[in-house]
Amino acid sequence: MSQFNIRSIREISNDPTTKFANQLAKKLAKFLNQQQIDKLENKEDIYSDGQDIDSIVRFNNFTSTKRFDGALQFFPPTEPDDDKCRVWIQAKNAGNEIPDMSIKDNHADIFGDPILVDGAPFDYGIHTGGNKSVALRFNRPTSLFENTEGLKINHNTNMRASEGLVTGISFFIRFRIFDLGQQAGANRTLFEKTDNNPITDAVKVDVDDSGRLRFTLENTDVQYRQQTATSTIATNTVYECWFTYAKSGNVQHIYVNNVDKSLTVGGPTAYHDDQTNLNLSIFRQGAGSDNGHTYADLYDFMELREKVVSAAEVGYHYTNKWTTANIPFGQVMISNYWATPYPAAQQAYTTAGYTTVGYNT
Repeated sequence: MSQFNIRSIREISNDPTTKFANQLAKKLAKFLNQQQIDKLENKEDIYSDGQDIDSIVRFNNFTSTKRFDGALQFFPPTEPDDDKCRVWIQAKNAGNEIPDMSIKDNHADIFGDPILVDGAPFDYGIHTGGNKSVALRFNRPTSLFENTEGLKINHNTNMRASEGLVTGISFFIRFRIFDLGQQAGANRTLFEKTDNNPITDAVKVDVDDSGRLRFTLENTDVQYRQQTATSTIATNTVYECWFTYAKSGNVQHIYVNNVDKSLTVGGPTAYHDDQTNLNLSIFRQGAGSDNGHTYADLYDFMELREKVVSAAEVGYHYTNKWTTANIPFGQVMISNYWATPYPAAQQAYTTAGYTTVGYNT
């Protein structure tokens, strides 16, 4: 079978005169095209009616390794349980959507252009080398979409904030904030959701410019508002926060890094402007509001409906970083996660212990 080099079909000559003529022809063609354009009454005639699409290709260089040496025993987590856990997202991918690990199909839509960053010093306990975690950074000052970025989870009756509660509800968020100052006159929003219009059931958590966490849970048209008694949140620090509400007695708790914080009355009193929109928002207020965006890294967000997480369970979660089950750090069984085994030492075969019993030729 004969072969040929496709370059030989129309190869650019190395002759200086030919190169000069080629460049001259290009300039002449450009000049003549511009003359034709200038003669048009409406220059848009030369453009197609196709839709303009902005595309971007971003390369993220994160490398993680895991060494299984057979020394640890692994245990399955409580979540997802197809019951109490209604939303669980880990902000470890960019694009258009973050999948919901609660198996309730409450996926998060991504607004703007947040970027993946190294989550250090936070460690999930599933990597022995490389990057121990990653996070999604929202509303950075260098973004073209600064103060428009955030997440949206479409309204679903299975993840309502407070409407129809019998026992109570718990929310978890792991984040690192970089600016506590108000954005366009509003406190930085961590998350917010309303359940109905007019609003009688809702939740909103924000952090004020002094670093206080503020937690409002509205149930059957009554707002229960609590805030940390003192400044709690500092910039550039990873926090693991639980917000719980027990319907019996209308009791609220705010746990920060496994500490049950002292609370005083205070919290958000208003929600996003478009009250017809019932979606859950993270790091932004909901539809119709253009302020309160949060410049921060997001690691995790979780909602447990009809479950009031106890102080002991908060402690278990803070220890193992994954679940409210009592499992040690680094021993939580993660589905669809694997690595090749790494033996601590190679063992040679010896004759000790070997007999002819059971060995037949």
